[in-house]
Amino acid sequence: MSLGFESERRLKELLVAVGDGERGLEAARQRLSSIRDFAPHSAFQRFDRDCNAFVSSIEILNFLRDQRNFTVSESETYRLVRFFDSDEDGRLSFQDFLQMLLPCTDNLMRNITLDRPSLRVGRFDSLPYDIERALLDILEKEVDLMRRLDILKREVEIRYDFSSLAAYRSIDRYNDGRINTFNLGTFLRSVGHYASETELLAIVRRIDTDGDAQLSYSEFAEFIRSTCPPSRGMMESSERAASAERYRRRLLESRNTSPLRPQTSPRAFSATRHSSPLRPSSPYRNTSPARISPEPLPRYSSPSRKPVLPLRDEDQLVNGLRDLIQTENEIEREKTSLALKPDFNLTDAFKIFDVNYLGSITVTDLREGLAAIGVFPTSEELDLFITRYDTTGDRRLNMREFSDSMLTLDAYYASMSERRGSNHRYPLYRRDDCFMPDTQLQFRSVWRQHFRGEVAAEAVRQRLQRQPYFNVYDAFNSLDMNDSGAISREEFRRLIQSRGFYVSDKEATEIVEKMDKNKNGRVSFAEFREEIMPRSPVRH
Repeated sequence: MSLGFESERRLKELLVAVGDGERGLEAARQRLSSIRDFAPHSAFQRFDRDCNAFVSSIEILNFLRDQRNFTVSESETYRLVRFFDSDEDGRLSFQDFLQMLLPCTDNLMRNITLDRPSLRVGRFDSLPYDIERALLDILEKEVDLMRRLDILKREVEIRYDFSSLAAYRSIDRYNDGRINTFNLGTFLRSVGHYASETELLAIVRRIDTDGDAQLSYSEFAEFIRSTCPPSRGMMESSERAASAERYRRRLLESRNTSPLRPQTSPRAFSATRHSSPLRPSSPYRNTSPARISPEPLPRYSSPSRKPVLPLRDEDQLVNGLRDLIQTENEIEREKTSLALKPDFNLTDAFKIFDVNYLGSITVTDLREGLAAIGVFPTSEELDLFITRYDTTGDRRLNMREFSDSMLTLDAYYASMSERRGSNHRYPLYRRDDCFMPDTQLQFRSVWRQHFRGEVAAEAVRQRLQRQPYFNVYDAFNSLDMNDSGAISREEFRRLIQSRGFYVSDKEATEIVEKMDKNKNGRVSFAEFREEIMPRSPVRH
């Protein structure tokens, strides 16, 4: 027996959330390992204040409190420790600690990080600020993912046809006795989600506990089991739905099999067939509707209700989104003016920075190229720019990523720039002599507006985080009005317009494009969190 359509849809949402969360965590792990001063053993000593060669949930909680995070409870840190605890002693050994912090997909970066020399960290010492922020980012992402998965697991469990075996059989449609990326991808496609190979590997990696790159039934059942039991209202709602479904099937079978069935009017049969599956009393009830007890009515509240922001913090979120839209409008205006210059093309613009023809631009290449054309950004501005447009996480910009930073969202103006070839003006006295003087001025103007926009966006992030009751997960739920697990362009527009501000279709597209890393037209929780959380240690 496998799951019904609605249960399979909810199972799909759970698995997609696992993939999104794991990919966001992997990006955070790679960012941590890319910091040259990060040494795993020094980080372990930073947590292990008792110097007993283990990290407990209390020590993780103390680290979070040191970073002024008061939203994570001790029970959540204990669950985090249990997830990575290989010997089930309630503590993290150094190997467990490495499993939580080091990249899983980049073995080269993992080995380089392990080979770094470590420095002793005393009981009252701290790590550099950027390393502690990166560690905090990983822990917060882990806790946020656990919270979201708990909600989605409960939504699956309350279905009347749910069982661990039925869910496993729905995915293992070929009866292989295991779940791998092939049958997992087949299941997701059957319910309307076309997952990439990277996403499928992330889902399997998160659930797999023995490291064989496939899921047995015991591993899947352990994962699908909710940590927090469903509430009494959810259980009663599920039992009523199951009872009504069984009665409906018995009624239809009796009408189709009994030769002595009484003749009933079509009107009476229609009323029986379309009655609500959540009726609080038996279908055989003949009492007056006026005598129905009102007590069961509160039990019908939605079991998928999620925490949202208070009104004051929601107003701050809307104001922040409006500021982001304004900065994106200014950047788009400058890009459009640049696209109208007849000699501007992406090939020559990229060569200004890629002087060695390596096919990618580092932060150093970007700084030197901008200095050569008369633009002098700060290190913070360069880092914010690279973070925004670097989709691969290697801290470099390839031609496609560089083009995204220079092209407008308007397809007409973007195609104008893409169709133009190189001007072939060599040798050059200045790097930007490949363009006419007015194009050079506009090119510099685009860069300056980019840096102003990134600083303004960082100021919005830090302003939101300074709100005492602001929570990223609640903010995501406030925007995700249809509980789909992702924010669409229309949902951004509806929230902002609910405060009396007009948002055009182009502006809604701009804010989605700014946050949408995988370019699927929707913003997942991992993408939203990465955009909303502060990225720079400089206070604005």
